[in-house]
Amino acid sequence: MAAGPDYYTNTQIPTGNAASECSALGSLIGKEFTYSLKWNEGAGEGAPSQTETANFPEHSNTITVSNSILEEVEYKTFDWSSDPNGIGAVLVKASQGYNVYTYDPQARGDSGLYAPDNKGISHVTFCWNKEEAGFSEWCSPGYWRQEQHLDAWEATGITPEDKFFSKLGYYPKLSNQGVKAGATSNPTLWQVLQSPQYYGGDAFNAVGDLLSKAHPDVSFTGERVEDSCPL
Repeated sequence: MAAGPDYYTNTQIPTGNAASECSALGSLIGKEFTYSLKWNEGAGEGAPSQTETANFPEHSNTITVSNSILEEVEYKTFDWSSDPNGIGAVLVKASQGYNVYTYDPQARGDSGLYAPDNKGISHVTFCWNKEEAGFSEWCSPGYWRQEQHLDAWEATGITPEDKFFSKLGYYPKLSNQGVKAGATSNPTLWQVLQSPQYYGGDAFNAVGDLLSKAHPDVSFTGERVEDSCPL
């Protein structure tokens, strides 16, 4: 998760398909983007919560929009995450302008994005470049959930009591089983690790990614390689 994006408000970019919008943005900020995705294209656009995978011959990236706030009939804000590749820019359009969020290095998520003047979102476009994969080590969530490995948490600067939202920027979605059990919708990292049946495999793995990336002795590059944990 990036510390925060560079933000450009009410930017004027010619509206077109995803590639043309990312190209126009690249010309403005002096950076090229190879890949792009226009959210919910052909289905009303806006910013509904859902997951889409952008497939290219040499690369694919899965993007999830979550926690969309719908006021009356217009989406106003949303969170997003991506895997396995980060995102370099997000364009959020309303009326004739865009709010533009750019990330350097590319980020794998952000929260609370909105359009100019907080108007209803017309559409959202994601722009990015493929990240070169290197050797990746990964300590799975099954490792981090074990009490005998709590000492490994200390080197990350992250504690089991930290809230999932505070570290990942979004709330994990409760399963039907979690709802019936009365599980909290604002869990700690430890609660997500101990109850994947309540919070889902995506949130479970996200905690493993977070801790692997934060540990100085784990060379995690974003690829989840089984049985590669060096700890």
